[in-house]
Amino acid sequence: MKFSDWTAKDVEERILEMAETLRRMPAARGPKAFGSAMPETVRSVSEAFGYQPARYRQTASAGALGRMEGVFGWINALSDENERKLIYAWSWVKVRKGVTIARFAEENLLNERTLRRAITAICQSIADILNQKGQFRLGGADLQVSETQADITSTTVSSEKCVTHWRDSDAKPHIDPALAPLRVIETRQARAR
Repeated sequence: MKFSDWTAKDVEERILEMAETLRRMPAARGPKAFGSAMPETVRSVSEAFGYQPARYRQTASAGALGRMEGVFGWINALSDENERKLIYAWSWVKVRKGVTIARFAEENLLNERTLRRAITAICQSIADILNQKGQFRLGGADLQVSETQADITSTTVSSEKCVTHWRDSDAKPHIDPALAPLRVIETRQARAR
């Protein structure tokens, strides 16, 4: 396997993936005060199924959920509470629409460059912790668990050695060719078993 060390940019990408995965999670709906579980009745043609284009909401994959939990652990392991709050809020603003990074920096009494340096410093401290603990990342883009490059050259095995190395040269098969009808299982015999 090809391992590589964590960098601040790698950690930042994982944090943004965590926020994107969290954004894709289905919203928790509480109990309704009034209403029923039955769908609304169709009162006009425009409300009928198939009249308007279907809507699709992309959900998070299982791998993304697992990586999200890991990133939660990284961020929660930071000793400074302000850094934890800043990285969570920054990642949430970064993946959402509506609030710009400049406005977010202004709300936190920072300019954009100072915010960028703070985020990079936090990500670098997380990367340093991960590298010290030996939690290396795989070099592949999809973070596979298997080998990412073919380091081991494949060797071919000759078929004659593979087949005959365990039996004698004058060996006979276990099935007697004279009993050909008994080699086929009939459906009645199969049901009787």
